[in-house]
Amino acid sequence: MKLFKLQKATGLPPQGQYARRRAAGPSRWKLGVAGVAVMLFAIFLGLVAAVGGLRMTIIIGGALMVIPLVWFIRARTLLPLLFVFIFLIQGPVGSMLHVNAITWVGSGLAFLFLVRVLLEMFLTKLSDREARHGWTGAASVMIAVGIYLMFFFFGLATSDATMVQRVSAIRFGLPMFGVLLLLANAELSEGRLRLLWKLVIAIMVLQLPLVAYQHFFGMGAIGWDAVVGSFGPGQSAEMVMFCIAALLYAVALWNRSLMGPWMLALLTLVALADMLLGEVKAIIFWVPIGLVLVLRRRFFRNLGTLIAYSAVTVLFVACTFMAYKAMYWGEGVSGNTVSEKAQKAGGYFFDPYEVHYDTGEVGRFASLYIWYRDPTVDMVHRMIGYGPGAVAVSQTIGRGVIAKRYRPLAIAATALSVLLWDVGVLGALAFLGALLLPIWSGWRYVARGEGTPHGRAMVDTCLAVLVLLSTTLIYNRSLLDESSVQLLFLFCVGCIVHQCRFGRRVEPAAAPAHNAPPGLSASALNW
Repeated sequence: MKLFKLQKATGLPPQGQYARRRAAGPSRWKLGVAGVAVMLFAIFLGLVAAVGGLRMTIIIGGALMVIPLVWFIRARTLLPLLFVFIFLIQGPVGSMLHVNAITWVGSGLAFLFLVRVLLEMFLTKLSDREARHGWTGAASVMIAVGIYLMFFFFGLATSDATMVQRVSAIRFGLPMFGVLLLLANAELSEGRLRLLWKLVIAIMVLQLPLVAYQHFFGMGAIGWDAVVGSFGPGQSAEMVMFCIAALLYAVALWNRSLMGPWMLALLTLVALADMLLGEVKAIIFWVPIGLVLVLRRRFFRNLGTLIAYSAVTVLFVACTFMAYKAMYWGEGVSGNTVSEKAQKAGGYFFDPYEVHYDTGEVGRFASLYIWYRDPTVDMVHRMIGYGPGAVAVSQTIGRGVIAKRYRPLAIAATALSVLLWDVGVLGALAFLGALLLPIWSGWRYVARGEGTPHGRAMVDTCLAVLVLLSTTLIYNRSLLDESSVQLLFLFCVGCIVHQCRFGRRVEPAAAPAHNAPPGLSASALNW
């Protein structure tokens, strides 16, 4: 009895099979090229570090490492990385290492993200099913955005700004629109959107140890606006607005029975701690307005709930006022009476003559009054403005044409005043449309009962956040200057547009890519 039988050889000999296996892995010359590239990159960074120091090393090294990532990684995968960099990395590098140029790295990353989105839009053929998606409820939003960008580029082309000022204006005003383009044109899964919102909540929780340290150990050395979390120098209001957005999303989930009450209570305590330590007086209005918008169905359908909420709101405002009095204002600093403290805390907001020539500081309402009373502005410039960057003031790029006229005053105190000077009344109205029309579209989307409970919770949160962001038009200029607020703003607009377009559909199968450039595979370009 034979235990082993000879079998007829079929196919290639054993060495041929092993040869095929070796060929399937990376060849030696590819590994060698990669090793040489890494070595040259390390040598280059070493030379940069020796000549330009730490700051130049971070800037150039970050740019060279980001470019291949953007080329080979899909936009939907890059979006969480953009969140992490803008909300968690950019601020601490600027405040702790004093590398102010890190904001240019963030803008560069956003610009490369925009390039990646455009590559996927124009070099990839979308599936027929995705191409048939309508723009119901989202068309007006994208039209308003397009009109604003038209005024932006027209003013940029016809202004008297230098080339460096034009580049700076593009850096501040354009890159983050890639987030809106991605969400408006790509059908992302609900799980991916929920992941992004969970990331927002996680970032809000991570602010607590940072703001606690900054409040108890940093405020004495730095002064006011020192409690900024991971949002960079002077961005306390931006940090608070982000925490409110995370809190409103948690409330929206609880409102639709998607989050337990104990988890909501824990997140509420964390968010309130972040806000109170941040010393932003606007939370007295932002938090109640945001909760009313998210929980509007509960409040307006039950009189008892509305009365209870009104009582809680009054209590919240009183407790916040007393907490700020104890922690920040104190006796004799801003007046001893409640009326004096209220006047010092926010009464100056509506003063059209709040101008300090010694420091150059201009009040919020005063900045609008200066534009209104300017005797040299003709009707054409009233309508279309002087071009982006007209009121910009920077140590590196100088002053814009209007900033030079009003030197030494910083007349661009609010985003609305910047819009009126830069893109005129028409451009400002288009920007307002891009901010307010998504609120109307999201309101109608939820009223129609479309989408899933998670999708409606996202839309509820986004429309509430956009209402709060609309108030910052006359509060600060972060909507036009700060990448963190721009990312939050365009992400909320994009979520509403995405739900209006794709909220009633199931996720389609991946479509093959056509006409992809070298280096971009079909799997990397597919939506």
